[in-house]
Amino acid sequence: MKQSNIKKPLSTFLVASFLLSGCGLFEDTDPATDSENDSSTTENSTMNNGDSTSEDMTEEDQADKADKDETQNDIDQDLTVWFPKVEDTLLDYEGDGNEFSPFTRYPQFVKDDSMQMVESTAGTDVVTVYDYSDDEIRERFVRPETYFRDDFVDTGLESEQDDFLILLQKPLEKGHSWESPDGSTSEITDVAIDKELPFGTVKAIEVTRQYDSDSETVDYYGKDIGLIEQVFKTAENDYTVTSTLSTQSKDTPETFPLTVYSVDDQALGLDKTSVTMELYTNEPARLAMADILKGQAPDTEGAQALKDSTEINFMYLRQDGIVHVDFSTDLSAMNAGAGIEAMTLQGIVNTIGDYYNVEEVLLTLDNEPYESGHILLEEGETWSVDYSNVNE
Repeated sequence: MKQSNIKKPLSTFLVASFLLSGCGLFEDTDPATDSENDSSTTENSTMNNGDSTSEDMTEEDQADKADKDETQNDIDQDLTVWFPKVEDTLLDYEGDGNEFSPFTRYPQFVKDDSMQMVESTAGTDVVTVYDYSDDEIRERFVRPETYFRDDFVDTGLESEQDDFLILLQKPLEKGHSWESPDGSTSEITDVAIDKELPFGTVKAIEVTRQYDSDSETVDYYGKDIGLIEQVFKTAENDYTVTSTLSTQSKDTPETFPLTVYSVDDQALGLDKTSVTMELYTNEPARLAMADILKGQAPDTEGAQALKDSTEINFMYLRQDGIVHVDFSTDLSAMNAGAGIEAMTLQGIVNTIGDYYNVEEVLLTLDNEPYESGHILLEEGETWSVDYSNVNE
């Protein structure tokens, strides 16, 4: 049916053409002349289009383009400008998209070539150590479910993952890309962004990261601040999670809830006291723990377990899940009976075990097994966390 509809008009057109040609209405033309005309027309069109583009850009547009080009050329290549090793600053991020999108970050330890930072969401605390080199910033240690503070660069605890992310890499210029051990591919997609934040406008660079699943994460790093926004998108672009820096609280400590177990007034059991441990950047937990056990911290005056002269030499979580805490030798000079000494040590072990969420604590004196007139521990012998004698 469609073919007959086409053929009929076509036949009519051929007949009409034959008649008109006979009447001299269709004239022959020189092919060479047509070619020259076509070439001339194309050239004029191209020239006109070029002139139109130039004319369409106002002086203001041209100035903006020049400024942006200059900004891209002048981007600071110092990686610490875009991911600085901040100290004593709590970074608070607002979230949208799911319950884990809001989070906080706090720098726990800052060294010449690394920074240990904890990120706390509604679900977990993840500690990450970042390595800084002249050419890139990358992860070197990641441990989720970490609700205590240890200097993991010094303790040597193994990371719970080895597929790390490279956050930034030189040259910091639009189009530069790299692959990370975690399987992602990152690309600097902009270096001249003015990002509007709750506390003002921040100069930022944009890094777009993609995975094999085709999901995409866009990180914005603000000058002299670090991560200021993170946007996660699915491949279909039907699910987006956004986290945006809302406040920077400087001169602020990181806080840890802590339960102190101390011998009660009748020496019949252990009382519980809830306190808050405060730690600033580069402060090890052992110093604050010693003050708390001495009753020198707020709300701990009645929960003293250590003499003022007793010190904690070191305290850390080992790879085998046992916490090793080493005290000065005067811990054993309690001037108390065997029962009170054992109960006091149990309270110390419970307090430290709670903080690390472990079941066994190795307690030593100047790196030697604990020994007193009443109690003698063998080399490597641990003390179990035990709540059976805790008062309700």
